[in-house]
Amino acid sequence: MPRFHPWKAVCFAFAIVIVPASAHEHHHEALAAEMAAAANTMLESFNEEKQEAALRPFADSNREDFHYVPLTREGARYKDLTAVQRANVLKLLHTALSDQGSRKAVMIMALERVLGEIENNPELRDPELYWITIFGTPGELPWGWRFEGHHLSVNVTITSEGISGTPLFMGANPAQVPSGMLAGQRILGDSEDRARNLLLSLDEAQRRQAIFSSRAISEIETGQMSVVQPLDEEGISFAELNPEQQGMLEFLVRHYLKRHEDEISTATRARIEEEGWTELTFAWAGSPDPGEPHYYRIQGPTFVIEYANTQDGANHHHTVFRDFENDFGRDLLREHYRRKHR
Repeated sequence: MPRFHPWKAVCFAFAIVIVPASAHEHHHEALAAEMAAAANTMLESFNEEKQEAALRPFADSNREDFHYVPLTREGARYKDLTAVQRANVLKLLHTALSDQGSRKAVMIMALERVLGEIENNPELRDPELYWITIFGTPGELPWGWRFEGHHLSVNVTITSEGISGTPLFMGANPAQVPSGMLAGQRILGDSEDRARNLLLSLDEAQRRQAIFSSRAISEIETGQMSVVQPLDEEGISFAELNPEQQGMLEFLVRHYLKRHEDEISTATRARIEEEGWTELTFAWAGSPDPGEPHYYRIQGPTFVIEYANTQDGANHHHTVFRDFENDFGRDLLREHYRRKHR
């Protein structure tokens, strides 16, 4: 079991405690036990009112109510928690997210203050308007949890067959902070730059295949649907890339996978590899030039990664990882119940 060594990320007047990533040495059972312990520690620190707000039955339909826009969620509101309770929430969050993923998550939350200043609307753009919800009883399989608010949706389902960490949405507005103490910061800039580097490595013929529209798609196509299907087969296939470009595409996929803790990302990668990297396609819409609206997606038989940067003068990132079969643990749950009732 990994040791916790809390560190602080201070964004403006907002301090958040994070713990480091766990080692590779344990399987999903150990991570499931770690999540259950973190969830129970968090719940034990809540009073009765906050526990009542946080807890929902596992079968509650709200478990698959996926959003990334600013609206009121079900659950215990982060803004209403004490410093100790917030630290406990973030420890739970970090059982699912890697160091990289956790840093991105807390900085996405902090960006709300920047956005509030830009829009002169601090009440709507509040870095504490996030909600934690527990579905079921931690440790009693299956169960799950969600941490969600504007531009951040972390959904975790724990079963006897494994742990699902999708959908996972991360966004950033502004994509590049224009001024102030965080001027120039690009929280999700690596997601943009690595994809553009791949696009620019293509020769003219390859680029004609990869760019399926000269006009960017305005938003991720999977949107906020709880169930998603494969999107149109557009773009350039893995087989049509040279070995260096294939490595760049694999690296980009792994970049998204590494937002999750190792046990979750490794299981997802194994499913991709089982189907074969050759089944992947890379598709781009819009301008290849920085600062211009653009969109891309990477799609395989089991998943799609979507990225859009079209709003607010192409300074507004949306990124998401969706699993066609296992969002909200659906595939794992089918096997869990099959084994339980056979």
